[in-house]
Amino acid sequence: MSQTYTANCYQSDHVAVTDMANIEANFATLRSCNSGAAAPGNTEAGLLWFDISTAGGTDGLLKVRHDENNAWLAVLCGDASQKFWVYRNTTMDGWIIDATVTDRVLALKGAGGLYNANGGTVAGESWSNLKAHTHTGPSHSHSHNHQIYNDRGSSTTAQYYNVSGVATNLPPVASWSSGYHIAALGSSGNILSSDMYGTLDATASGTGATGAQSTADVRPQAALGTLQYPDI
Repeated sequence: MSQTYTANCYQSDHVAVTDMANIEANFATLRSCNSGAAAPGNTEAGLLWFDISTAGGTDGLLKVRHDENNAWLAVLCGDASQKFWVYRNTTMDGWIIDATVTDRVLALKGAGGLYNANGGTVAGESWSNLKAHTHTGPSHSHSHNHQIYNDRGSSTTAQYYNVSGVATNLPPVASWSSGYHIAALGSSGNILSSDMYGTLDATASGTGATGAQSTADVRPQAALGTLQYPDI
């Protein structure tokens, strides 16, 4: 694997065998893209170097010399397992769309929770489960008294309850000979109740609201793309 390139590989006063050796070395250098574990010494802007050192991995990495000839830039490489999300519906030449992974969000693997899984796999809750969940509130019960009138018998003054809920005797009326009472009369004059709302205790119990989530497929707006990998 040659990294030797002689720019002046021919001149009329050169020794032919030397020039031919230099030309052969130049061709070998071009053919191998300056393949080597160390960078070539005689650099130019745009020079290619296939770095085979193990510092960045064992597969090798193609690099190109920066246009100011002061740094190396890595050329993006990948195999069929190196997949990229691309914001487009089609591919450039040399790429293939992976149609096996669809209708998913992108996430970084984590140290816990549903995303605590290997990269390159699908994890988390499905859309159908997310939209089919239910909401259940806490169970509760309560009782309360709305009594406004207490009939305590024919010879005992009835009571009403003031705004503070305190039982208060009905005021006396001169024509009443015994306890003071009131009653509700029907349209025919009949007494409907001599103890209006006397024991109206209301007790209610139940659970909080429970209901299934709407089946409508509602999701946030997303920039759609495709999962692509090199066609090699």
